[in-house]
Amino acid sequence: MVKPLKTRVKRKNGAAVSVKVAAALWSLVRGSFQFLLSLAFVVLLFGGVFAYAVNSPTFGLEEVRVLNAGTLTNRQAFEFCELRPGENLINLDLVNVQQVIKRKHPEFKEVRVKRVLPNRVEVVLKRRTPSAQVDFGRFVQIDKDMVLLPGSSASPFKNLTVIEGVKTPKPGLFVGVTVSDPNAKKAVKLSEILKSSDVLKGHSLNKIDVRDPNNVSLIVDGDVEIRIGGGHFIERLKILDQTLKTVGLDRAKIKYIDLRFDDVVIGPR
Repeated sequence: MVKPLKTRVKRKNGAAVSVKVAAALWSLVRGSFQFLLSLAFVVLLFGGVFAYAVNSPTFGLEEVRVLNAGTLTNRQAFEFCELRPGENLINLDLVNVQQVIKRKHPEFKEVRVKRVLPNRVEVVLKRRTPSAQVDFGRFVQIDKDMVLLPGSSASPFKNLTVIEGVKTPKPGLFVGVTVSDPNAKKAVKLSEILKSSDVLKGHSLNKIDVRDPNNVSLIVDGDVEIRIGGGHFIERLKILDQTLKTVGLDRAKIKYIDLRFDDVVIGPR
């Protein structure tokens, strides 16, 4: 008699569990349906707004502003970016505009393009800063990334260190070409080290000669030669700093300073 009673209890418990599971499933289905309905409404709403935006003359491009590129008229700014008046601003590919500008004007290190609703594009440019100039027969400015900058001159640019002994890049002397000669990299590295230190404070670094990469020379204050060798620049510049604090760099008395040996050699005039 006990066994049939236990069986009936199990059936009641199983039925109760089944009702709970069914209720949970119905709640889940109902919640999912409401979510999908809401999502469909949002998608339709967004689609309608987007369709209106891409077809509305309200968002037709009317103005392009280019910052840090001199004074450009609106027409010149459109040409600069290769854009057309009336293009839809919402549908405009800003990345493509950025790439067009970088391709046409590699002298700019950074290019940022943004929409300004309802009908304007703004372009913010950052120019490459000259780090030195290379003597290729004509003097051409380069930045610290070794990129050739616009403009060349038969005579040196003022207040910019000259680098001698660099091979002409294979593509030619065109704006945006990167100089790959390791001698040039060595010279630019040395120039950057000197700029960030006070070793030649109060003196002008006129030239870095890398024609012999194992015997690099600096020309300071017009005609004082500092022979620095082919490496260990930081250590040798520390020695130069100590030497100049003791001796002083007097171009009337000193012809050269040689740092390539254990003892510093100073050549008098």
